[in-house]
Amino acid sequence: MSHQSALSRIRILARSQKMRILALSCTMLCAPIAAHAQQSGQLGEIIVTAQKRSETAQNVPVAISSLDPIRLERASITDTTELKQLSPALNFNTNLGGFGQPRIRGIGTTATGPGIENPVATYVDGVYIGSSTGAIFQLADVQQVDILKGPQGTLFGRNATGGVIQVTTKAPSQDFHAAGQIRYGNYDTWGGSAYLSGGLAKGLTASVAGVFNQQDKGYGMNLATGHQVQKGWDFGLRAKLHWASEDGATSITLAGDYAKLNRSDPAIRTFQGLTIAGTPTPGGMRDINLNVDPRVNTRQGGGMLNIRHDFAAIQLVSITAYREAQLFTIIDADQTPANSLTFSEIQKDRQFTQEVQLLSTAKGPFKWVLGGFYMWSQGKYDPITTRGVLACGYACADFSINQNVKQTLNSYAAFAQGSYAIDPATNLTLGLRYTGDRRQMEESQTITTVPFFGATSVVNVNAPLVSKTFPKLTWRVALDHRFSPQAMAYASYNRGFKSGSYQPDSFPPQVLQPETVDAFEVGLKTDLMDRRVRLNLSAFYYDYTNIQANQIIQGQLYVYNAPGSINYGLDADLAIKVTPELTLTASAAWLHARYKNGFNTAFWSVPIPNAASNANPFFHAVGGNSVIQCVAGTNYAGTVFAPCDASGRHVQNTPDVTLNAGFDYTTSLGNGTISLAGNAYYNGGYYDDPQNRLQQRHYTLLDASLTYSAPGDRWYAKAWGKNLADAFYSQQQNALDVGDNRVAAPPRTYGVTLGFKY
Repeated sequence: MSHQSALSRIRILARSQKMRILALSCTMLCAPIAAHAQQSGQLGEIIVTAQKRSETAQNVPVAISSLDPIRLERASITDTTELKQLSPALNFNTNLGGFGQPRIRGIGTTATGPGIENPVATYVDGVYIGSSTGAIFQLADVQQVDILKGPQGTLFGRNATGGVIQVTTKAPSQDFHAAGQIRYGNYDTWGGSAYLSGGLAKGLTASVAGVFNQQDKGYGMNLATGHQVQKGWDFGLRAKLHWASEDGATSITLAGDYAKLNRSDPAIRTFQGLTIAGTPTPGGMRDINLNVDPRVNTRQGGGMLNIRHDFAAIQLVSITAYREAQLFTIIDADQTPANSLTFSEIQKDRQFTQEVQLLSTAKGPFKWVLGGFYMWSQGKYDPITTRGVLACGYACADFSINQNVKQTLNSYAAFAQGSYAIDPATNLTLGLRYTGDRRQMEESQTITTVPFFGATSVVNVNAPLVSKTFPKLTWRVALDHRFSPQAMAYASYNRGFKSGSYQPDSFPPQVLQPETVDAFEVGLKTDLMDRRVRLNLSAFYYDYTNIQANQIIQGQLYVYNAPGSINYGLDADLAIKVTPELTLTASAAWLHARYKNGFNTAFWSVPIPNAASNANPFFHAVGGNSVIQCVAGTNYAGTVFAPCDASGRHVQNTPDVTLNAGFDYTTSLGNGTISLAGNAYYNGGYYDDPQNRLQQRHYTLLDASLTYSAPGDRWYAKAWGKNLADAFYSQQQNALDVGDNRVAAPPRTYGVTLGFKY
């Protein structure tokens, strides 16, 4: 049908209201729109590198959530843990206050330790971040964040089983630019950030960015010590030096970053009355009652060298990087004010990565990329558990267990992916990657016992050095077809792979088998109504095998392979440019993720009744027991563990429903502009353990900001609020043999920001 005949047909059908609607729908999906709106009235194009080359996101057969710095700023998103509020398919938990654990479409991990990597890979400027500590960082100088949903193992390699969080930071500019801000909020929170960029010589540019945050008042109190908890500080620095040849064929980028965090976390509070002494936990929901103040210190940093050169029809890319991360934490493991059990841990991670890519740049029906990847990493783990006299009616000797674990990885990979245009509207993509991982583990334990009578006893135990190789072939097949300039559909099949490892707390070392996922997906990407409406839909089915599950049993992290799970669901992302001033956004994710049959290696944590004790006043205030119901008015003295069959139960930390809706309204005042933005995030709740006894109930987060910008956008003032309804939810929850506990997420926060741009 020609363009003129399409318009004639629309005029005829427009005689009735019903036919007008049908005609408009057909025009949006099947034919180009004749009229062109002004750029300010359209949604902007989003450029991504999901296939290792710059492409429009709407042309890439991958489900992607892209977030620009304006949207991040208006939503007051400051670090990676908050990204889930703008991308519902992502769930992000923390462990021990410093380990980041993202999860996409039900694929993630709750385990920690050397050699335990996230199956959602984090990349910053093309560099893979292997450490879980490195998954948490500030987003101060970010240019764009892309969340790639589904396995990306062909191009992004090992441990991209669930997807990829891809962060791109700002590139240095030849012109001089400066920006900065200071902010103050409740809980005596203050901080600031700064960014400088400019040319040093012809073709040579540099930039430096920094961010600092200080929270002087805690969210809660440790009643046993009188000290505030959940407060602290963090800072980060990043510098870049960029050189480009006069003809633009060659460019070199040298970058370095460093970040540090110090907080009184994790503030672990026992709930449902499950203390080992059978006593309730006093105080408010954010208070704790422990003889040891919690503490977490992290630091991370590294350097990167990126070299690019354009040949006649090929681009060569080399990315070399070295990174280090360290976490120290100390917690009261017995969860009482008695001097019973104390746990401290130091984990140090180092990694070196080298990636080389060859990409086709010539025009034609065939686009390809070839590459090789090498990674060396080493994780050291030094947990120390000490015990005094238990406050549970009996005495025991003091002891200390000092465990030293070192796990080393050497990983090699080669990959290739090609896309062939079968016709101008249809593309077939094939990809293949081979990965060879070799793990080596050394482990020793020192047990020191101080009995009531007699000399101190010291026992040293060394496990033999062990090593194992994990080879794997992964692939991608995708077919996409563009029905019109406004609509593209795709179907794909991906095999994802998370490397095998050794269980960090086992003695002697026990092998964890690799995870694999076979992912089937169909999707539709549309730009409608002259690019004023963008609607992207996807449906997926995952067969997930050998899940590396974990539970804490008798004070030790127990990581093991579960048979797997079946995950399927739907994603939807919508953006509407209602007027040049008003933009609406909405996203939704529905997920059905259940463990496969044969999952009989999990453990129940069964509360022990202690009817003589008073009931915890906060009984059932957080979570609930879907399998084992505690009796109201009864307190509990810890739990016991027993083997169970978790077949068919919900995959832990995986909500069935998550939703997001937001708006951004900007209008001119003549002497500046006013911007009002709001965002609502709904989490339908999830279970924190394989047995589905410990539950995070549903919650909603409401955020808003009001910004005034002076003419020319030279300076601005912003009032902001986060979690305005003061919803109570948890960062993490655990079912332990000394009692169920949780760490509360931040309460309502609000404040003001003053900034400038030059």
